Amino acid sequence: MNTPQKINQNCTLSELGEDKLLRVATASTFIAELLSTCAGAGFKNISSEGAAAVFLCFAEQLDDVLSETSLMMGSKNVN
Repeated sequence: MNTPQKINQNCTLSELGEDKLLRVATASTFIAELLSTCAGAGFKNISSEGAAAVFLCFAEQLDDVLSETSLMMGSKNVN
């Protein structure tokens, strides 16, 4: 079995990319605290559609950060 090679490249986030990344991290922490509080209060159900929508928003923000970073690095494709 082949072991994937690890490529070390330095990259710099733009101010906008950094803001988006911090916003996603802060929102993720908030959601984790909210779910923990709900579980402690006895709420057992949450909307799966609502959760999916929130995580889709997170994913879109992270995709934007990756796209912006790859543009700054001069790469045409981040995948």
